[in-house]
Amino acid sequence: MKRSLLFKAKARAALAAFIMLLCTDRVWAQATSGAGAAGGGGELHLYVDPNTGQLFIKPGAGRVPVTLPVSALTGALSGAAAKPAPAAAGAGAPAVTPASATQPLPAGQAQQLQQVEKRQDALEAKTEKLAADAQKTADQVNQMVPAWQHYVDTFGSRMYIGGQFWADWAWYPHTSYAPQLLTQINPPGPGNGGYNAIDITRSYINAFFNPTDDWILRITPNLYRQLGGATNVNYGALGGLGQTVNGNYAWRLKYGYMSYTKIFQGFDALSDDQLVVGQQPEPLVPWEEDLYGFRYVNLVTWNMSMASTFPGITLQGPIRFGEQKLQYIDYNVGVFDEGSFHALEQADTKEAMARVSVYPFGARWRYDGLGITTFYDWGWGNVTPDLFNLPANLKGPQAQIQRLAEIIHYTTDTWQIAFEYDWGRNAWTPGNQFSGSGPAQIFGLEPSSEVPSYIVMNQAAWSNLANALMNNGRSYQQGFNLFGHYVIGDTPFTLFGWVNQWEPATNVKTDPFDWIRIVVGISYQFNEYVRIALDYQSILYYHNQMNFPVSYAKTFGWTAPSGFTGSTIPYAVAPDQQTVMLNFEYAF
Repeated sequence: MKRSLLFKAKARAALAAFIMLLCTDRVWAQATSGAGAAGGGGELHLYVDPNTGQLFIKPGAGRVPVTLPVSALTGALSGAAAKPAPAAAGAGAPAVTPASATQPLPAGQAQQLQQVEKRQDALEAKTEKLAADAQKTADQVNQMVPAWQHYVDTFGSRMYIGGQFWADWAWYPHTSYAPQLLTQINPPGPGNGGYNAIDITRSYINAFFNPTDDWILRITPNLYRQLGGATNVNYGALGGLGQTVNGNYAWRLKYGYMSYTKIFQGFDALSDDQLVVGQQPEPLVPWEEDLYGFRYVNLVTWNMSMASTFPGITLQGPIRFGEQKLQYIDYNVGVFDEGSFHALEQADTKEAMARVSVYPFGARWRYDGLGITTFYDWGWGNVTPDLFNLPANLKGPQAQIQRLAEIIHYTTDTWQIAFEYDWGRNAWTPGNQFSGSGPAQIFGLEPSSEVPSYIVMNQAAWSNLANALMNNGRSYQQGFNLFGHYVIGDTPFTLFGWVNQWEPATNVKTDPFDWIRIVVGISYQFNEYVRIALDYQSILYYHNQMNFPVSYAKTFGWTAPSGFTGSTIPYAVAPDQQTVMLNFEYAF
């Protein structure tokens, strides 16, 4: 308002000065003739810019003509000259009042001047607003970071790349047909005592990317050894090439999934839970590996029967209560393909898995204190529907499959101990029993022709027995596990061990395939990334050597190989396997 009054006063003073200029001899000549200047008669033609209120003596673009009588201008001049320019309102100056003209302007011309003043006021207000908006915009621009610059600056905090590398040297004083001790380890069968090998059992690149706070993407390729499945190929009209797959290391996708971390936004107890979609860790095996802490040394029990990774969708996470946000429940529930990450999905059914871990006294971190864990798996064999419905003596691949684990565990900062009971239905096949190495006939092959025929015949009968007892579609499994670790004082050394009794077919009176696994060792932590372990591992078939009755074997669907005429299957208990390992882990 102050500026507006001052502006008006200045405009009137300018008008008075302009009128005085017009009254000079030089300008007065532009007045209309017919009246003498001295007499004050005649008219003066001016031009006004409606947008700015400026007066001109010549026409121009956007200027509107204004006709003023000379007598009126003389009165306006005397009135304007009688009043000094006002000071800003509020500064002690008298209010600006219209000048007392000796002769008022005609009504039309006065109205034109009023319109000019109004436009001047509007222009000033608009100018002030534009100036304020411009300053505000300038301040915002100065504070603003371009989107691409922000993306580049924060990329490092939203992208994590790590890796994991496991290797070992293993020496086998005694070899046998047995399950794998570690993934990718395949020692030869009986009669190869003294065998040793350097193995690479894991080589991961872990890439995590979370461009937003509510989504995380993980991609993990995995190194594995290719075995079989390839034949020599023709090359041109006369040439050929040998197959190059057998024994090679290759890359495959181990993990590829995305996690939505705001699934329960607004629920404080579930704030850390997430929805996970894609090829991901299944609920039990990876969780138990972390509980144990020495997966780079040996497999957990159910990992000998089922994969650790499946394509699927899960809901998982902790449930926390109280002021300290202690974890009282940790869960993982999901639906998965019947085929794992290394198998083609063939079934028209899906597999449901669930794990619930309860911490009755609360846990500061995931495994802290006393915990009770239940895991259940319900699924079917991974075969196409037309095969599933065909009648078969050995319905292992077509059977309904169940797995159960009950674990009670206690974990502190320096030690951990756990007891586990496992139960299964059609959850263990000869492929699991002999995942390390097994008789040739189990894999549809024939032993070397140099082996005596009676040995080949007896092994074929024994292989058929393994299929009859473990692959008949009505077998039940049972296992007992005791495992844990202990950090020795303030040293970098940790003692660890695993004892596992496994019964592949509990409905067999005396199952020659029952075994006990023993793992005991000590690890050394070089730094936060590197560990080594020296350990002893064995698979002990604990029943006394026996000849299995053919009549009893036939009740499980056993069939005699061609040429076999015996009443018993000889040497039904395999020899023990013993191993000394030096394991190495690098993880970052």
